[in-house]
Amino acid sequence: MFPPLAYTRLYADSAGESHFEPVPIETYTRLFAPPAPPFNVSEFVPASGVGFVRVPGDWIGDLHPSPFRMWVFVLSGEIEFEASDGQRASVRTGSGLLLEDVSGKGHVSRVIGGAAATLAVVELAPAQRR
Repeated sequence: MFPPLAYTRLYADSAGESHFEPVPIETYTRLFAPPAPPFNVSEFVPASGVGFVRVPGDWIGDLHPSPFRMWVFVLSGEIEFEASDGQRASVRTGSGLLLEDVSGKGHVSRVIGGAAATLAVVELAPAQRR
């Protein structure tokens, strides 16, 4: 019925190296907003804060870990993230990235395309140890 949903996370391994990883999102058909008909909804996770960030078009953030575990959703513009393993991911308007590399070497981030980027940031609780 619907194509599978997934997101990309940026995380640090036990050696401090950061990597990208695709993660599937499971949804379930449920009555979410009665009396509207049911539709597919994922699990909800707690968030501790929401904010907005405006980054100039020529901005480059040298190698750094994420300040906290967060979702970054690009509202306008485009940002490229480079993991410490050299892999890159571009996050464009309408897309998001889960940043979990709060320790280790971190990542480089840069605004690309010359235009400023506007982001919605959702702060999450620290990840539970698996």
